[in-house]
Amino acid sequence: MELERLICASGPQGGHLSRLSDGKHPKKIAFLQCIGSRDYTGEAQPYCSSVCCMYTTKEAIIAFEHDNELESFVFYIDLRADGKGFQKFLRRGEEEYNIKYYKSKISHLEVDEDNNPIITYEDFSTGEIKQLKVDLAVLATCIIPSRGISKLAEILGFELNNYDFIKTNPFLPIETSVEGIYTCGCAREPMDIPRSVAEASGAAARAAEVIKGG
Repeated sequence: MELERLICASGPQGGHLSRLSDGKHPKKIAFLQCIGSRDYTGEAQPYCSSVCCMYTTKEAIIAFEHDNELESFVFYIDLRADGKGFQKFLRRGEEEYNIKYYKSKISHLEVDEDNNPIITYEDFSTGEIKQLKVDLAVLATCIIPSRGISKLAEILGFELNNYDFIKTNPFLPIETSVEGIYTCGCAREPMDIPRSVAEASGAAARAAEVIKGG
């Protein structure tokens, strides 16, 4: 979201992407996926946020449209591209927008004396430990529940799941554990805008049925 704001025409940089540290225009951007997610050490969240892969590709495409000499490197564990047209979108990013996808695991990120990020990672295709120096690193962080959801659950009496999202019926995903209270979108799990809108329509329709006495 920070990157999108920076490259937005109405943003603080007037649509011109530059590093906040020194104003330099980046020519190489690294996108690091699954930051704070898919972590089973107990220090972060074990689940996949599901939307980050496609959003990252979108941001890389927009950045390229601002500077067609830009290179983007996406470091991912697995690509979540299970929606209609998603695979085609990824291929388009590779073929037309100079995006390179590295199936990998990040070891650490450091910065050199010129404020250039250096990524150390395991290349899953070879098993080798490699490094890549870029001009800018963008982190795709885990989607977590709202800070106030626990208090709301306490007030209204509905249950939360193990990850503190609203617990729903697996066969009726808009219904909470309390009759007459419905949910949708990222309140129950990470999801993209189209899915959130579809669920919102379903929740509104179900609530309307109750109001009408259906």
